[in-house]
Amino acid sequence: MNYTMARVQVYLNPQDVSLVDTIAEKINIKRSQVIRDAINAIALRYVQVAQFLTVKKPLKNPLLELGGMEVSKTGRASINVDEIYSQT
Repeated sequence: MNYTMARVQVYLNPQDVSLVDTIAEKINIKRSQVIRDAINAIALRYVQVAQFLTVKKPLKNPLLELGGMEVSKTGRASINVDEIYSQT
């Protein structure tokens, strides 16, 4: 990969530094690489969480859009249903 890394200062508690150092020593990589790998892993998880929490618009349902397309003879069918059926 051909990219430039930005220098960032991060404060860690002593227990985390000790853990990172232990991991780096056991798998023979640098402390900075362990920290970068951990950040990449959690960043991917956060992206997944953000995508899950993003509200998606419901898909248009053509059957629901058909509702109300017929014009009522009286213009207020829902108000006086009894009158409409008694006229027939």
